[in-house]
Amino acid sequence: MRLRLSLAASSAALGLIAVTAAHAAILFAGASPSAQMATDSSFNVSFNGGSGGMATLSFILDGFRSLDGRNTFEDDFSLSLNGAALIAGAFNLGGGGADVVFLEPAGATITNVSGNGTAITFTGGEVDIATPVTLASGLNTLTFGYTSLGGPDAGFQGMGDEAWGAQDIEVTTPEGRGVVGELPEPAAWALMMAGFGGAGAMLRSRRRLLAAVR
Repeated sequence: MRLRLSLAASSAALGLIAVTAAHAAILFAGASPSAQMATDSSFNVSFNGGSGGMATLSFILDGFRSLDGRNTFEDDFSLSLNGAALIAGAFNLGGGGADVVFLEPAGATITNVSGNGTAITFTGGEVDIATPVTLASGLNTLTFGYTSLGGPDAGFQGMGDEAWGAQDIEVTTPEGRGVVGELPEPAAWALMMAGFGGAGAMLRSRRRLLAAVR
């Protein structure tokens, strides 16, 4: 029975190590920009992409007051990675108009959770966005931007009418890419140590048994 328990604890410890190594690694995690921004503006997020390859970018796009979708006051969101266009669209975040996605990678999900429909609400809103991305090795730069379209559209309307931002920006690698992820919780460490201790006790017991037989 003791031997079985030692083997079980050892297996559990090794399993915990495998699961820990397979966790997705966070390459970047950030909150909102420090303040709401007027349209016709952009900001950059730079981070180390390690050896590069596939990753997932997720964030919440915020609209304040009356940011417009596709209408005669249209405001367009854009996102690029290392200078290459990644996502573009117009979303009703309080200003009315339709939600239209002009550009998105295969596998992306873009969901306006505001419930504005096409109505003018002046209540702002949020768009949840998640997309696969291909990172370069080393430094990577995301550029988030918003533009108010000019003639024949209304053009720039100012902070008193509309503003934008982004929050919960996160870039993660997929599981199993060999990047070290989160450290185990204290309880997991305890189980791992118990498993290693059990394995050591099992080996010592076996040596004593062999010595007695000889």
